[in-house]
Amino acid sequence: MLTWRYSCSSNQPNMRDGAELNEFYRQLGEGIRRARKQRKLSQDALAKLVGLTRTSLTNIESGRQHPPLHTFCDIVEQLKVEFADLLPRPLPATAAVDIGKLAGSQIRGEQELAFIQTAIGIKRRDSNGDTTKKNSGNDLRASR
Repeated sequence: MLTWRYSCSSNQPNMRDGAELNEFYRQLGEGIRRARKQRKLSQDALAKLVGLTRTSLTNIESGRQHPPLHTFCDIVEQLKVEFADLLPRPLPATAAVDIGKLAGSQIRGEQELAFIQTAIGIKRRDSNGDTTKKNSGNDLRASR
């Protein structure tokens, strides 16, 4: 499972990664499907209640189609749930990952390891272009 950040602060990235965004909508669709089944509604019945085709609701539940906000609100109203019940929850911070150990013999030296760590955001470059480790232990997260 992937993690994403809801923060609006300028020092934390938001959902920029396409894979994270896809995972968010997949989980949103799972929440809608779960609530629909709890209410014992078919896809066709819920789709008609909110003005969609069954195919559109199928695509929303699978994460392939992203519902507009007004449609999401209609779905929440028809399912008689709180909107927060359908939204995916951010994952808690995970343990640090040792990239060198994870990659093992695939990395050919410290320079390549430093390059990879900088590229994925584990290290950052200072004003001289040198890499330094970030100061927060939360920056080393495993994405699943």
